[in-house]
Amino acid sequence: MIKVENVDKYFGKLHVLKNVDFHVDPGEVVCVIGPSGSGKSTLLRCLNHLERITNGKIYIGGELVDYRENDRDKMVIEHEKVVAMCGELGMVFQRFNLFPHKTAVENLMLAPMTVKKIDKATAREKAMDLLKMVGLSDKADEYPVRLSGGQQQRVAIARALAMEPKIMLFDEPTSALDPELVGEVLAVMKKLALSGMTMMVVTHEMGFAREVASRVVFMDEGVILEEAPPNEFFGNPKNERLKSFLKKMI
Repeated sequence: MIKVENVDKYFGKLHVLKNVDFHVDPGEVVCVIGPSGSGKSTLLRCLNHLERITNGKIYIGGELVDYRENDRDKMVIEHEKVVAMCGELGMVFQRFNLFPHKTAVENLMLAPMTVKKIDKATAREKAMDLLKMVGLSDKADEYPVRLSGGQQQRVAIARALAMEPKIMLFDEPTSALDPELVGEVLAVMKKLALSGMTMMVVTHEMGFAREVASRVVFMDEGVILEEAPPNEFFGNPKNERLKSFLKKMI
């Protein structure tokens, strides 16, 4: 579903991603962990064109959607193709980014109605189904200011699902939450994983990675240093930097 080849990303002279190679297969849940500033979030943002890579190739669903060298495009990719590709990727951010002037259900309805031209009644019916899935059908007509952080993040997950993505990207979705609210968001993510959704999750939640991930990837200073199934990753880490990181996190 996702394939990244020899990707570099510079911000000015700062080399944030360094020759990154990895893949995510259909139905996999890949958790990416590592210290702050290691390039994890930048990698996610490059996948959906929120940032452009400096060098390398990105494939989504087997389609080459970005190919660049020295900050220049090596092939012309039609705008429509990029838009379609972005539609395959649902993104959930650290901050919830809900529209404050719209209710929970209206936040879910907006993109399907605007982008997919779905009629209002159908969009609302689907939005209500998704709010029920995340346990918030009783909050449909509440504005974000009246929702807790955990509830807002669950609405944000439902909003991303409203566009029927094939892949869900999560950028530290619990990092802005009070500790007692983390569990309710992780429960929704576990439900998604069990449904077979392909997921790539940047997280500091080691318990979630151990329990739910198909593979865990460790990044530091823009480099993937180790990746393995969770039992091997946590039970028998090989990289010394990873060993040091896990001692502090677990």
